[in-house]
Amino acid sequence: MARIICLANSYKHGGRCIAGIDTETGNWIRPVPDTKDRAITPTMMVIDGKQPQILDVIEIPLEDSGPDEGCQPENRLLKPGAWNKIGRITPQGLLKYCEDDSVILHTYKEYVLPGLFAEAPRSNWKSLQLVHNTNVKFVPHGSGPNRWRTYFRDGRGRLLDLKLTDPVISNRLSNNEKISCNCILTLSLAAPWSPDGAQPKRCYKLVAGVVEL
Repeated sequence: MARIICLANSYKHGGRCIAGIDTETGNWIRPVPDTKDRAITPTMMVIDGKQPQILDVIEIPLEDSGPDEGCQPENRLLKPGAWNKIGRITPQGLLKYCEDDSVILHTYKEYVLPGLFAEAPRSNWKSLQLVHNTNVKFVPHGSGPNRWRTYFRDGRGRLLDLKLTDPVISNRLSNNEKISCNCILTLSLAAPWSPDGAQPKRCYKLVAGVVEL
């Protein structure tokens, strides 16, 4: 059983991606089912009839390891059993987990080439990162629940334009609610993917969770 601070409950292949920080070790954990798309269904994660929310402290039955998809060392396979909510933390309680944002998930670009992981020791891999930024902007592109993009500059001033997959923030934006520019962002690196099957695969960076300060 792992106890984590839930920092993402984001869109993924018609299901959800859950990720959080282990309260004992401070390490990231991404629970994944033993399915092809690794998406968690609502029935897998129900707690007292509800889904876990960002900032919830939850317990999840997990194996000690899981399929890393070539870039995600934080993945751990789900075990049968109930999920439990232990409590919640405040947004300010996350600040101690925020990392240096001069480099976001290995590179200065909005994606990582899979070859980087083939060349680097697995101990250097990571696909989740928590950063604090005071000038975050959300901009719509196209239509549908996944249309929002997140703009912010890293610690060296480079602009990033990343897809937003946080459903709660996406819904609030679609309802014309104002979201603070002062946010803690959960950055996640997706498994290698090609938009049309012809282009080289890339691991795209996503904003999987947003906490306002």
